[in-house]
Amino acid sequence: MKADPERYGGIYKELAEILGDAATIKIWKRFAGLNITFPQKLYSKEYRRKFIVENIGTMKPGDMAKALGLTERRVRQLISEIQKERTGN
Repeated sequence: MKADPERYGGIYKELAEILGDAATIKIWKRFAGLNITFPQKLYSKEYRRKFIVENIGTMKPGDMAKALGLTERRVRQLISEIQKERTGN
């Protein structure tokens, strides 16, 4: 089946444009009839913390914030928490 986003309606058209026909149909089969809200935060707390720990000496907080979808202020807070845990304070 040739990819043709124009055959779909509403959000399915957008999905087909981004993901293609096969993925759109899989999503429809799995979630048809449900209302789905996508949270702003893509990554889990555990992953965000692990990412910061792994990159604390090599990336600027602003760059980490962009990569994680957080504010720079929040990244700095997490860095502070991580450093306190490491020193035992």
